[in-house]
Amino acid sequence: MSVKASTSNDTDRARLAAIISRKARRSRGAVLVEYAFLLTAVAIPVLAGISAGGVQMLNQYRAARTSIMAPIP
Repeated sequence: MSVKASTSNDTDRARLAAIISRKARRSRGAVLVEYAFLLTAVAIPVLAGISAGGVQMLNQYRAARTSIMAPIP
């Protein structure tokens, strides 16, 4: 009788381990999707800002670089 009870406990433990493993995989997948959404939510406004003001920003950078690098009169 104890052998059968031991086998039943082992089977229950194996089932529990399988359930926990499945839930952990789902959780990891959900976290990955969440990070992808977060990255997208940050990347789109950054790219829009760079494309909107990129040329003007580049011109200002070049003017500042030129004035800094110019020899002092």
